[in-house]
Amino acid sequence: MYLFLLLKLSGTRDAKTGKTKLKLHEISDHHLTANLRWSAYKNSVKNGDVISKMSTALQKEIQTNRMYIKCLIDIVLYLGRQGIAFRGHREDETSVNKGNFKEMCEFLSKHNPEFCNVYKNTLLNHTSWSIQNELIETCAENVKSTIIQEIIDCGMFSISCDEARSHKQEQLSICVRYPHGMDICERFLGFVDVSEKQTAVALILKLVEFLNASKLDKIPIIGQSYDGANVMSGHIGGVQAKLKIVHPPAKCAVYVHCMAHKINLVVIDMCKHLKDARNLFNALEALYVHFSHPTRNVKLTDLQLKLNMKKTTLSQLSDTRWICRFKSCDAVIKNFNAIAQVLNDEIDDQQSKCVAQAIGIVSTISNFKFVAYLFILHDILKVVNILSIQLQSKSATLGNSANLIKGVIDTLESYRSSIHYSELWEKMVVFSKDNVIEINVPFQGGSKRQRRESTNLKNYVVMSSTSAENNHQSDNTSTTTLEPKEYWKIHAFYPVIDTIICQMKERFSEESIQIATCVDNLLKLDFKGSSLLINQYKNLFEVIPNDLQCEMTVLKNMIKGVPSYLTIKEKLSKDTFPNLFKMIQVAITLPVSSATCERSFSAMRRINNYLRSTMSQERFSKLAILNIERDIIVDTEIILNTFANKNRKIRL
Repeated sequence: MYLFLLLKLSGTRDAKTGKTKLKLHEISDHHLTANLRWSAYKNSVKNGDVISKMSTALQKEIQTNRMYIKCLIDIVLYLGRQGIAFRGHREDETSVNKGNFKEMCEFLSKHNPEFCNVYKNTLLNHTSWSIQNELIETCAENVKSTIIQEIIDCGMFSISCDEARSHKQEQLSICVRYPHGMDICERFLGFVDVSEKQTAVALILKLVEFLNASKLDKIPIIGQSYDGANVMSGHIGGVQAKLKIVHPPAKCAVYVHCMAHKINLVVIDMCKHLKDARNLFNALEALYVHFSHPTRNVKLTDLQLKLNMKKTTLSQLSDTRWICRFKSCDAVIKNFNAIAQVLNDEIDDQQSKCVAQAIGIVSTISNFKFVAYLFILHDILKVVNILSIQLQSKSATLGNSANLIKGVIDTLESYRSSIHYSELWEKMVVFSKDNVIEINVPFQGGSKRQRRESTNLKNYVVMSSTSAENNHQSDNTSTTTLEPKEYWKIHAFYPVIDTIICQMKERFSEESIQIATCVDNLLKLDFKGSSLLINQYKNLFEVIPNDLQCEMTVLKNMIKGVPSYLTIKEKLSKDTFPNLFKMIQVAITLPVSSATCERSFSAMRRINNYLRSTMSQERFSKLAILNIERDIIVDTEIILNTFANKNRKIRL
């Protein structure tokens, strides 16, 4: 058709001439170009044009690169959450161990060809130490921003701080507690280096600086929880007092002395006041030290298996590990037979140079005084341990803790009876008979040496008593010898339990747990009993007392039976009960203990160990938050987009 039109326009009448012109046209540049373009057009329709091919190749390259960086992010999250070191001593190609990060990359490259293609490009594989630090920082900031955003959404939080030494540095652990809806959240925010000074002024400056950098400078702080050190808890010059002055959002913050520390101090003070209780724990510590030797420990373990006993290790005593004393008493009671047999075998063999130590330990634990105090303290610490575990829980509230404290004190007071002591005494008797320990009492009389009156005073009238006259008093006293059961009741059971009860009542007095009692009354929907708590925070959160009282009455009528936190949580709605919802959030936000800070120190020792002691403070704090708050989900897509915002040598 095209040739026909061409011939018609040119005016050719002769067919011969037309054929000639057609042949000339077929070999002309115009025809060849047009024909080539037509072929290219048909191919482009079928296979796509060059631009689309280039675009498709670019998209594939970007997709491959993004997959590669996501794998690197996952490696960072894995190593960070597990608290594992990233780098090796040497990371070049000749190194046998290039460090965990690069070794993980080598592992993935063996099983993922696309990952391998990018990783083997050594100039652009993005595995350098600077990229590792950047990915660690981005992931940690994502976790921290998630926590901060939850705090901003709820509009309140409490703060807990504690300090501990890490190598040559003093680290301040900062943790927060806040409500997420009606659920309690306790989170770790970071470590701050306070090695320069540990005074209240220096600590408060570091703390306020951290809060400002974390964008929490405008969020109300309603509670503080520290240990009993004067620099932290001092009501005039301590951190808790200065924070209210220096940091305006903390002006209403109530200070709560860490209750877990309090209960630990009760036990420590009891040991200080009672010599025999202290001697018992000294003996338990000597047992731990003796069996910490590998050979003796293996013998003890093998003997436990032979006797069909559960494998139990002796615990080291420590003033900062709150459950160790109960565990130590429990372990010795359950493994006494095996312990005694290993010690006696060691004495019979006479091969170890520490045989004198074994003789001394056997002499101590074979005395009924050791058995008496072991059972008495085990029986009492078993009750105290229930409170200690509850106080360390992240979900514990001040109200529940106050009730539990009263319950423990009431339980100990009920134990101070002849009936309970008789039950405990029967256990001591059975244990002593099973282990061939004589039930006896110490010498109850006066001095064994009979003192004589001086002959120089024979013809004189003496106005004061002499040692000879004291002999008669001792003789009279010795005639009223007590039976073993009664003796240990008076001289061991009553002193221990009375000391514990007195210390509990002193440290957990009505004044010290007044706020906790108000929280408990609020959770019982008692308006009058919780008035102190309401008045403390009503202006800060614009709570109207009359409306609050009305809401509490309505909700109380809705709940069948005695109100509790769980029943309130089911019925409470923010829209229907706005004032009560806010006050319940305040009640569950008030801190109970600084146990989360103590747990962060365990992570600190795992992360900043002696092989990694030279890492920077910023990197250490970032790795700590990844390790401690590992339950927070990190979206790798967000991390990747943040990483791609900067100019990179790789297309993302």
